[in-house]
Amino acid sequence: MNDRQRRRRAVRWLAAAPLALIAPRLAVAQGGKRLAPTPQDAEGPFYPRSFPADADHDLMHVAGRAHAAQGQPLYLTGRVLGVDGAPLAGATLELWQCDIHGVYHHVGGGGTQDPDFQGYGRATAAADGAYAFVAMRPVPYGGRPAHLHFRIERAGARSLTTQLYLKGESAERGFGGMFARERDRLEIAPRPASGREANALAASYDFVLETA
Repeated sequence: MNDRQRRRRAVRWLAAAPLALIAPRLAVAQGGKRLAPTPQDAEGPFYPRSFPADADHDLMHVAGRAHAAQGQPLYLTGRVLGVDGAPLAGATLELWQCDIHGVYHHVGGGGTQDPDFQGYGRATAAADGAYAFVAMRPVPYGGRPAHLHFRIERAGARSLTTQLYLKGESAERGFGGMFARERDRLEIAPRPASGREANALAASYDFVLETA
């Protein structure tokens, strides 16, 4: 399957996916109550120093390469919302993560890398705030729990830098109390992805940005 066929297949999946998968639970502020902003988390030391030529929403395929990346594909969808529950159309989302070997690409480091893993991608929120990524189920490395890095920006809102963790696997030595409770709000619960590869997973998460 070539690059064009893979991307057409991804578009068909998004068009045919159940509403609950593409637009997960609608976080609506009821009775004038504000939504709680998504907690900030550390950017970490591995934000890319350079960006790949292919920086689209699909981290599991690199343009021009015949094979998919190693690891379980993770179809992550959700929405970007304001604290009033309104969709933030046009928000820019950046996602980066280590590969199956625990190595971050595009940071100038060494180590064994999966050459078929993109490592970094971007997406833009649609009119209803919806976004979609094809990432890899994150893996732990160096004592850190498995996680995905995000940076989200949109005019009129405070930029958000945070991380998403796997449900039940976000605990980390040295972090407890209030920080641990905030991290609980940054968990996703991957499940088998219907209609995708045999080992593919799907998860959803809504990001809530504060007004600038």
